[in-house]
Amino acid sequence: MNSEYNKRLKSEYGYLVWNPKKYDLEIVNKVLIKAIADKKIDFIKKPILENINNNLFKQYIPYIDKNDNRIILLNVSCDVLAIPTLEDQKMEHWKNEFYEVYDGGSCYWKITINVDTEKYSNLLVNGV
Repeated sequence: MNSEYNKRLKSEYGYLVWNPKKYDLEIVNKVLIKAIADKKIDFIKKPILENINNNLFKQYIPYIDKNDNRIILLNVSCDVLAIPTLEDQKMEHWKNEFYEVYDGGSCYWKITINVDTEKYSNLLVNGV
């Protein structure tokens, strides 16, 4: 996703954008599954875990940090927000613009994944 959020990461922190390949996204998924196995994301119920690629809405925000690590901020929700949009953009806004939710409980969460080290950090659950 190349959004206003990416521009903010660059202007505020100097982080550059990069374009993940399929293999990079496979690493993200592997690290996410590890975070779940480590019980860091224990609020994810078994049915969601079994279909993690089908039951969650995921935004991938790739950037390169000051140590030249390729990072992906994974912004996840179990539901698409009902943000008012133009009628012809129904429910597609989340694919193009980063969104932040200031509550909503365990349905909305973020995790930072370092693709180069295959480690995760900064798991944040909204409203918890």
